[in-house]
Amino acid sequence: MTHLSVVVLAQLAAAQHPTLRGAIVAAETGQPLGFSIVTLLPNGGRQFSDAAGAFSFVAAPGSYVLSVRQIGYAPLDTQIVVGDSTSVRIALRRLAIELPPVTITAQRCTNPGRPDSSDAALRAVFDQLQENARRYELLADSFPFEYTLELSAREVSQRGDTGDPVRRRLHFSSEQDHPYHVGRVVEPAWGAWGNPDSFVVIHSAELQDLGNPTFVANHCFSLAGRDTIGGETLVRLNFEPAARIGSADIAGAAYLDSTTYELRYTETRLTRPERSALIDTRAMNFRTRFHNIAPGVPLQDSLIVITTYRYGPRAKVIDVQRTLDVRFRRAKPGGTSEHP
Repeated sequence: MTHLSVVVLAQLAAAQHPTLRGAIVAAETGQPLGFSIVTLLPNGGRQFSDAAGAFSFVAAPGSYVLSVRQIGYAPLDTQIVVGDSTSVRIALRRLAIELPPVTITAQRCTNPGRPDSSDAALRAVFDQLQENARRYELLADSFPFEYTLELSAREVSQRGDTGDPVRRRLHFSSEQDHPYHVGRVVEPAWGAWGNPDSFVVIHSAELQDLGNPTFVANHCFSLAGRDTIGGETLVRLNFEPAARIGSADIAGAAYLDSTTYELRYTETRLTRPERSALIDTRAMNFRTRFHNIAPGVPLQDSLIVITTYRYGPRAKVIDVQRTLDVRFRRAKPGGTSEHP
């Protein structure tokens, strides 16, 4: 059970808009939990706490629901009454999820959507994946940033010959987002990706996809327990598109840190590529590695895509993407305006 202690420090002279102040700590240690997401409902706003776990809202007197989220900790929603000057101390307990043995079974997805409460471990891990997505969304909204991708493509012929890699760099901002939609996993290029009449973009289950309500509503999720990838033992959460989807879509797995539940990798594949603009493609397999650009907020660090073809001179193409730098337009909480 999550512990909450609320202390009303003082009732001062009434201001036009009284302020709610608070601090978030770990229940087990009392250490501050910086970069927690704090929401005041209704209509009070949403923000990250600072590095010391502190936050504040300007709010009229009345009753509110204070919602606090931190990656790797049990969520908390509590009713509070805001007066002229109210201070609260929130203590969150670390999650303890009992994971099943590794179980990887292919099942037809006939009941897509958010897992229900019948499987507590699955629901808890799924919620942590969504928490990763919420943290990215809030960071992008509150502290917009730009980043550069270096792309390298290398062809392998049917005889096994390897061509020289073709490299280019593209520049993006956190404000550019084409959300997941059924039937649009393969879509015409947009923005820096190039001419939409000549190029297509394929979704590969980025964090924005995994947290997208439409993506969740059209995929089934299953917990595969602990698995190893990139030399790390991580928590694996599988996802499959709904059986009713007849177009190309995304299937695969997300891998979360077994202690912090931060997203570390995704491995995905394009389903039914022949039902898209990629009619000559036999298969596309993706591996994405993530790294934190702010505390508990992951962004793609690298992506490897292997595409195999049904016919033609190319046997496969190996694409590699690397995120070279991230530049915040203003200093983010607990950090500077740049990240390597």
